[in-house]
Amino acid sequence: MDLYAFLLLYLGLALLLAKLLGSLFEHFRLPAVLGEIMAGVFLGASFIGMVFPGLNWFYSEDEFYFPMEHIGHIGILLLLFISGMETNVSTLKRTGKVATFSTVCGVVVPFVLGYAAGILMGYGQQSSMVLGALLTATSIGVTARTMMDLGVLSTDVGTASLSASVMDDFLGIIAIIIAIGATSAVALAMVGVNMLLLIVLELVIGFKVIDYMVKGMERVKTAKSILALSLALMLIFSSFAQLTVNAAIEGAFFAGIILGTTAESKIIMDDVRAMSYGFFIPMFFVYAGSLINLNVFADIRAIILSIVIVVIAIVGKLLGRAVGARIGGFNWKQSLQMGIGSIPRMEVALVSVMLAIKGGAVKGELADIFLAATMIFVTVTTLITPPLLKWSFRDEIENGNGAENNV
Repeated sequence: MDLYAFLLLYLGLALLLAKLLGSLFEHFRLPAVLGEIMAGVFLGASFIGMVFPGLNWFYSEDEFYFPMEHIGHIGILLLLFISGMETNVSTLKRTGKVATFSTVCGVVVPFVLGYAAGILMGYGQQSSMVLGALLTATSIGVTARTMMDLGVLSTDVGTASLSASVMDDFLGIIAIIIAIGATSAVALAMVGVNMLLLIVLELVIGFKVIDYMVKGMERVKTAKSILALSLALMLIFSSFAQLTVNAAIEGAFFAGIILGTTAESKIIMDDVRAMSYGFFIPMFFVYAGSLINLNVFADIRAIILSIVIVVIAIVGKLLGRAVGARIGGFNWKQSLQMGIGSIPRMEVALVSVMLAIKGGAVKGELADIFLAATMIFVTVTTLITPPLLKWSFRDEIENGNGAENNV
């Protein structure tokens, strides 16, 4: 079969199924993102391979896999870009203290618990450090999309959760670098330099030049020129963030924050939302769901390890983030919401375990167990977070005053 024709067919079916299942989940008062992820599960190589053996040959073809992967990546960039544009800078500054305390505690607690669990289970020191590092970073995409759907992204809790998750990613990168053995002063210094370079060039300079860039683009008399500039800014920032700290989503978020301070952001928001929610964002969650390997649930060793790390992943983040947020100034209810928002793991955990395997920190049979257990705990934490977030924000949703939930 013509692989290009099949790719087009697959994309059409994926988008259709994502919207249908999203609507079905919303009918039962569950976030639509769960339906989109489940659409990916049903269309993934694992499920197709079990139900229709021999029909999933196309997943191994680069011409099929790479377009799906990159379309999904564009979706998560657009999601973080929109989140950044909807983030109020004054609220971001006001919740900075909360986000910082919450981030530090939310990284240290699961890392220590993961390391201790690894030692108690008989793993070596380096493997245990990898286990701890896998539990540090939060999937900002799942949390941001769910809060956006619930209408609470603009609350102090929503804003603090986004900034804390961005910082989580930075600390998670440092943790996995240390875990795989790159502990030299030079290696750690380079990570620090790259992070500082990213912040200075994208945030500090970005805020200073954005007005000039927008005014210059307004002189270009072509259709949707401001929209084109905005998307170009997002992609350039994302590229630089990927090159410096291996986290393109941070660049997209920074671009959104900067552009959100301009009057033009309100002009393009409807267009960005239409293209994002009409295609790219659902395709990201379909792609994420397609990565879930159902076969790992048959490996008893992976299941035992995954049960341990799922408990640590939930308890560690809930305890760490919540205590940190409380120290930072949130009340206990807001602190619990912060903790729940940090439960999901997705892209960073998968990247971290692959880096650990490629770097030789975990090898052979242990690498297979770690990879399978990571897939399980990523699946569980991703699926349980949206309904938990909806439960934690039930009062704000019912009263319609989420935006007034301030420190």
